[in-house]
Formats: sequence, structure tokens, C-alpha cells
Amino acid sequence: MTCAELMNALVDYLSDSGELVVEVRETYRLHIDGCPKCGPYVASYSHTIKVSRLLPRCALPPAFEARLRKALEPELGGEKAGG
Repeated sequence: MTCAELMNALVDYLSDSGELVVEVRETYRLHIDGCPKCGPYVASYSHTIKVSRLLPRCALPPAFEARLRKALEPELGGEKAGG
């Protein structure tokens, strides 16, 4: 397991979906526990997710939301963002 491999799978590792196989999750955990760079990074990343989930939702101005959705469409493979 390399740092780059972990970074590529970080969202899956931290998600609550349970999609990662136990052995794969354990491989990531071993790397995180033993890596002086990844351990603090994952802790900070995880903390940021937890804190941001506590923030209140806010409504975007309609014109800004429309521009944002249009800009995200290519990233989502042509899917309509947010819908």
C-alpha cells in the first residue's frame, strides 16, 4: 500500500457505506497507523468531514446555484448535479 493508493481510496475508506471489504479496510488502517504523513492527514480529513456535517445548511442564491450546477455537469458525466 502506497500513500498515493490510500489517497485515491480515502473517500471510500472514510464513507459509512460499508462497501470496502474487511481485508482492504485493514490494509488501509495498517498503512495509516504506520505512516507519519498519512496518519495525521487522514485524521485531519476525517475531522473536517465531521465538523462540516455539523454546519447548518444554507441556500445559495438561485443564479449562483444554476451556474454551479452547470459547471458540475461535466464532472458528473453529464448527470444533472443535485438531482
